[in-house]
Amino acid sequence: MSDVTPTDSLQTGLILLGFALALFSDLRTQRIPNGLALLALATGLTFHLYVSDLTGIGIALSGAAVALLMVPLYAKGFIGAGDVKLMMGMGALMGPVLSLWVLALGIVCGALVAPLLAVNQVGWDGLTATARRYYQCFMTRQYFAPEQGEAAATRVPYAPALAMGWVLTLWLSLPGL
Repeated sequence: MSDVTPTDSLQTGLILLGFALALFSDLRTQRIPNGLALLALATGLTFHLYVSDLTGIGIALSGAAVALLMVPLYAKGFIGAGDVKLMMGMGALMGPVLSLWVLALGIVCGALVAPLLAVNQVGWDGLTATARRYYQCFMTRQYFAPEQGEAAATRVPYAPALAMGWVLTLWLSLPGL
């Protein structure tokens, strides 16, 4: 017999729908609509309010607050504002513990997937140009900005990494979940 409740199934379905819509948009346009992030946030607040009464508001808001850990990545230009807003909305739906695991594993997945998505856009020549530039920066102890056509100069969608973090979190059945 399974310990999965109908509420758990509803939550999982809502998260799956949110990530599916974000993936479709991010892969197609490299943008995550503000409306999607706001809808996820409102859905998370409503869901947790229904499940846990007023305590649910705190659960949803603390889950959304986990996304603030992404702000340094945004400030450095590694991810876009839409990725942070998406994680805020999805965090409200997931709650704080699941959000922390998803974010941690999403960052790991992003480190693995982002270069592949960049190579898809600029080819292996763009990747080797970035490697040469990094080597030059290291040897001269100076920073050189990436040039057009380099892997480091491309924008890659990050919603796939966050979605992969969620799937990996579920698959691993991590503690606290």
